[in-house]
Amino acid sequence: MPELDGWQINCWRGLWMATALLAYLILVHRTEIGARFDDIPFQVVLVSALCFAAGTTFYVTSLTLTSTATVSVIGATSPLITALLSPWITGERPHILAWVSAVLALVGMGVIARDGLEVGHVAGIIVSSFVPITFALQTLLLRKYRNYDMMFSICVGGFFAFLLACIGSFVVGHHSPFEISSRSFYLLMLMGPLQLSIPLVFYGMGAKHMPAITLSLIAMLDAIFNPFWPWLFVGERPSVASMIGGSIILGAVLLTTLGHRFISARQA
Repeated sequence: MPELDGWQINCWRGLWMATALLAYLILVHRTEIGARFDDIPFQVVLVSALCFAAGTTFYVTSLTLTSTATVSVIGATSPLITALLSPWITGERPHILAWVSAVLALVGMGVIARDGLEVGHVAGIIVSSFVPITFALQTLLLRKYRNYDMMFSICVGGFFAFLLACIGSFVVGHHSPFEISSRSFYLLMLMGPLQLSIPLVFYGMGAKHMPAITLSLIAMLDAIFNPFWPWLFVGERPSVASMIGGSIILGAVLLTTLGHRFISARQA
C-alpha cells in the first residue's frame, strides 16, 4: 500500500483491530461480556487503552521525524524499561539473566539497524522514546492484571488509536484517512486482525504464565521475522547485519526463557 501514509494505515488498522477484538470478546464471554468488562477497574482500562493508543501514535509520528533504524533501536530498550519498572508495578524482580538478555537484545537491534542510525533529529528521538515506555507499561499492566481479560482494555485502545490517527491525519498528515482505494481498505481490514488482534490475544495469554520482561523479550523476535518474511515470499535476501543481529536477539530470548530454568534445576 505505497499510496498510503502512516496515519491512514494506523487509523484503519486500529479500527479493524478493535472490531476483531470486540468480536472475539463477544464470542468468548457471550452474555457475560458486560459483567466481565465491569470487573476490570476503570482506571486500569483507561491507562492500558491510552498506552496502546499513544504507543501506536508515537510510533507513526516518530517515523516521520527520524529514521526507521533509530526508532527500532530506541524501541529495543523496552525490555530494559520493563525490568526497571517490574518491581514497582508487578512486584517481580528480574533475574540477572533477564538483565543480560535485555542488554543483548538491545545490542542485537543495534547491529541490525546500525547502517540506518542517524545523528541529530532530536525531536524524532524524543518522540521515539515514548514508544518503548508505552509498550513496557502495556506489558506490565497485562501481567499485573492477568486475572482479568485485558483484551477489553486493548479493544478500547484500538478505538482510541483510530480517533487519534484520524485527527493526526487531518492535522499533520498529507491525506484524509478516507482517501483510500477499495483494495487498500480490504487489505487494512485483514491487517488489523492478522497483525494486531490475533497476536495480542496470544500475548495476553502469555502474560498469565510468564514474567513481564520475558514477554517483552519474546516480542523482540519481531526483529528477526521482519527480514525473514520478505526473504521467504518476495526474495529479498536479509543483510549480514540482520542475520548477526537476529542471532544475538534469538540468543537473548533463549537465555532468559531457558537459562533461569536450567540454573534453578541445577540448584535443586
